[in-house]
Amino acid sequence: MRKFTICLLLLFSLATLFGQGTEDWLWGEDEEDKKEQENKIEDPDFIRVNYQKKDARRAMVYSMLLPGAGQFYADKSSITTYIFPVLEIGMIAGILVFSNRGDKKTDDYEYFANGELIEYAFGDTMITTHRYERDRQHRVESIIMGLNSIDIYESSYFRLDGDNTQHFYEDIGKYPHYVYGWADWYYHFATDNLGNEVDPIWYPDGYENNPGWVWSGNYPIYNDDALGYSTGIPIENNSHASSAMRKEYVALRNKAKDEYAISRGFTYGLVVNHLVSGFDAIRLARKANKGVLSDSGLRFNYYAAMRDSKLTPTLEINWKF
Repeated sequence: MRKFTICLLLLFSLATLFGQGTEDWLWGEDEEDKKEQENKIEDPDFIRVNYQKKDARRAMVYSMLLPGAGQFYADKSSITTYIFPVLEIGMIAGILVFSNRGDKKTDDYEYFANGELIEYAFGDTMITTHRYERDRQHRVESIIMGLNSIDIYESSYFRLDGDNTQHFYEDIGKYPHYVYGWADWYYHFATDNLGNEVDPIWYPDGYENNPGWVWSGNYPIYNDDALGYSTGIPIENNSHASSAMRKEYVALRNKAKDEYAISRGFTYGLVVNHLVSGFDAIRLARKANKGVLSDSGLRFNYYAAMRDSKLTPTLEINWKF
């Protein structure tokens, strides 16, 4: 997407160079310049000079392709000749640095999800597992889809990728109906303390014929001293309270997104640098056309000189190099 944006803006800018109705002032070909060219003195008795015009279109194209190149062509002594290349290098460095940091944080959250085996404790039992596993997710899916034919839970609703694709890692953090694969959800709501699979605990009303129920479970949040036991309240499956692992995973993904967002910001800055450099090259070309005169190199001068007390016509040729 970033490459497409850059190419689109550059092509649009270059296309304007050859469009109809371009203002003369943009390229420096105003009436004052034209009159100056028409009124040039052609008298050979004067030193002939050439007015070296800089092509503003060429300067703009140079800087659109490589910021600073048009400035070097128009007036290499200008400070902007060196500012735009420095900005270009800085923008490219920013893109690479923050994109690389985003890649590393992406590796972190992928490893967190299913790249690392952990020891997970529930009740008196310890199990070695990944934090997220598709088998747990698919078991819950199959139970839900087989109970009620008129609710939202059917095959097109659950479309978790079978491979570790970008969509897979996005879905398990973004969509609540993929929470079932997280270890702390599954071993809290879908098994007993020994790890044996149990029937669902339904929410809200506890009966399967209601198309509005979800598999949620009871989550103890405080102790009631008067009753002498923990009291639980239902937790809907779109709440992070149902899976602390999912909450941490989403936080890791957000850190990666932040790095990529900064990298995109430098990409936009790169585009702006090309555009601004192009228009600055036009400015310098116009300035050069108004103030830069140079000797033609070879010049002729015809005059009368006294030789042997005689007035003698003389032709003088000078070449400046």
